[in-house]
Amino acid sequence: MPEIKTKYANFPEYATKVVIGPNINAVTTKALGRLSIGTYEMSFVQQERGAATSEAARIALTHIARPLGLAVTSESHRDYVSCLSAGGPEVRYQLWVTTPFELTQSAHIVWCKYTELTPEGKVAIAFKLSTSFTSDEIENLIRNTQKNAIQLPAGEPFVLKGNPPPRFAKKVQPGAEAAAPADASAPPASDSTASVTP
Repeated sequence: MPEIKTKYANFPEYATKVVIGPNINAVTTKALGRLSIGTYEMSFVQQERGAATSEAARIALTHIARPLGLAVTSESHRDYVSCLSAGGPEVRYQLWVTTPFELTQSAHIVWCKYTELTPEGKVAIAFKLSTSFTSDEIENLIRNTQKNAIQLPAGEPFVLKGNPPPRFAKKVQPGAEAAAPADASAPPASDSTASVTP
């Protein structure tokens, strides 16, 4: 059996290694490893879409950070549409909105990294690839990232995992399932007929 080659994602934070794991389709795997075109090469439509995603990311991160008392900060970067972060003494959220991969299309990635600054040091990284985003989609991405945080040993890469395919189970009719327990709890048929007959 041939050995599966390790594929690394082009994650914005170069100090963190991110491996593309199982259940991620080939198109997304290819996109995760590519370099984006950069902010200077974007067309007008790409700039509009990127700005809309950047605003949606800011709204989503602010909505999560405000109840925790965290301030959202942004930094300009020539390779990304926006880089946002919100952090405190215990947790840190980071968002990156990448530029598209080609001049003719608008698909781009929103990366999210959640880090717990406690001694356990749980970390989680997630992404969403699309042509346009809403603040609710990005907020769900941030919450799911936080939910999937794991303790990562020092020097180990983080493994991105997709959704496993649904398992094919034999379909059983609901009427047959409901009838089986009822028959088991009912008294034997011979006793009931015996009491009815004169």
